[in-house]
Amino acid sequence: MRLALLLTPVVALCLVGVPVGAGEKELVLKLRSCIDENGAFRPVTKEQQWPTDKTAIIVCDMWDAHHCLNAVRREEEMVPRMNEVLEKARGRGVFIIHAPSSCMDAYKDHPARKRAQAAPKAKDLPKDIEKWCDKIPAEEKGKYPIDQSDGGEDDDLKEHEAWHEKLAAMGRNPKAPWKSQHAGLKIHDNDAISDSGVEIWNLLTDRGIGNVILVGVHTNMCVLGRPFGLRQMAKNGKNVVLMRDLTDTMYNPKSAPQVSHFEGTRLIIEHIEKYVCPTIASNQLIGGEEFRFKGDK
Repeated sequence: MRLALLLTPVVALCLVGVPVGAGEKELVLKLRSCIDENGAFRPVTKEQQWPTDKTAIIVCDMWDAHHCLNAVRREEEMVPRMNEVLEKARGRGVFIIHAPSSCMDAYKDHPARKRAQAAPKAKDLPKDIEKWCDKIPAEEKGKYPIDQSDGGEDDDLKEHEAWHEKLAAMGRNPKAPWKSQHAGLKIHDNDAISDSGVEIWNLLTDRGIGNVILVGVHTNMCVLGRPFGLRQMAKNGKNVVLMRDLTDTMYNPKSAPQVSHFEGTRLIIEHIEKYVCPTIASNQLIGGEEFRFKGDK
């Protein structure tokens, strides 16, 4: 097995999207959020038009390996759809930033890595943009919906042990085996590669980009918390959204609230729509239905 790992395709929930034409200069997006009406939340959808040259997609931690085998399986399933979205968006002028954290050595000579390092220092660098963000003030209004204190691994114990033995035999640290981004996600020379909140903010400022789409894993951890994640982007004024069908969580159904893994992901997405930022779906860029994991019944 190539360390592009063992993934397959995914879907989620929601509406059928209408892809925008390849020659258009704007993305027509339906942003879904949840509005509090006297203590009861109601989903709302608002259409926005985002200029493609003022929009970026950040690919969060889509690594070539993971300590959780089921996370690897779900990633493998999601990669083809994600790469299709990135190719479509890139072709229309959207800036693609690959952010496989702790893997920069693999790209030290890549033009996309050098582009991130060369971006001029932004005059508007937010305070603590280089740091992990555990929570933003809006989240204080609600209760975090899942218990992830066990790390969220949902592997069969025997499979998990065998997977770690395989990783060790490959010379990988079983607890942190990632060395690069998944090979199924193509990186173009005119993209950028960075895991730095400062570098990514510099890139966005230099290009006048105010619209940011996050894809990748894991929603309840890195996608929310990284220096380039949803919380930092939202609290510092970017028009940020999560692509809700091209993400996954680290959630073990044995933990509270003891729902399926996929329902745990939906609870996190709902939390994000209430307190952090809106969401969109991949079919809004490429058409068809939203992506759904095969195991999500």
